[in-house]
Amino acid sequence: MGYRRAKTKRGVVLLRIRALLAGGLALGLGSSVTLASWTDSDFASSSFGASVFQTESNVTSPYDALGTWSTNDVSPGATLVFNASAMSPGTVFYAPFAIRTKARSVAGEVVLGIPVVTSSGTGTADLGAALRYRVVRSTTCQASSFTGSPDFVVGSDGVKPLTMGQAVGVVNPLAAATATLPGEATHFCFEVSLPAGANNALQGQTATATWQFTATSSS
Repeated sequence: MGYRRAKTKRGVVLLRIRALLAGGLALGLGSSVTLASWTDSDFASSSFGASVFQTESNVTSPYDALGTWSTNDVSPGATLVFNASAMSPGTVFYAPFAIRTKARSVAGEVVLGIPVVTSSGTGTADLGAALRYRVVRSTTCQASSFTGSPDFVVGSDGVKPLTMGQAVGVVNPLAAATATLPGEATHFCFEVSLPAGANNALQGQTATATWQFTATSSS
């Protein structure tokens, strides 16, 4: 009787040990298995290029769209045709200037700066100091270009000395070009005068004014 109980008890212990071993084996297998995953990828790329912005100008007088267009980016640049080599008090002279973007260029704007002036004389004989000017945007360039309600760049309230540049708030647009053709030209008309009552010491004196047009792209 005692032997049978001992045997039964031993059997129960063996069953428990086997159960524990089986559980441990299962846990061991569970911790060592790595589940596989599906993978996939997406990519994105792009190309980049810089825009182009170049200008050219034309000073033919009277203006001619078929006239010579040049890249006048080095001072003194193109010569404005005033035909003002023999000015006398009260005389007024006009000269056109056209600027446009070259083919492939983006749009922008251009600013007329203060001219650099040199004179042969000084004091009362300084012709550059005595001269006065105005500028409008106009496709024509003559006295009538300054009548009515023109687009003034310089001198909307009267003639100015050559020590002044474009008025504050003025915007001179430059049209964009196409892939093969230049943009539509922006036209300026310069008026330069020697006021009545100019000093006699100015006789025979000369002066040179060089204006800089600074163009900036809009993008």
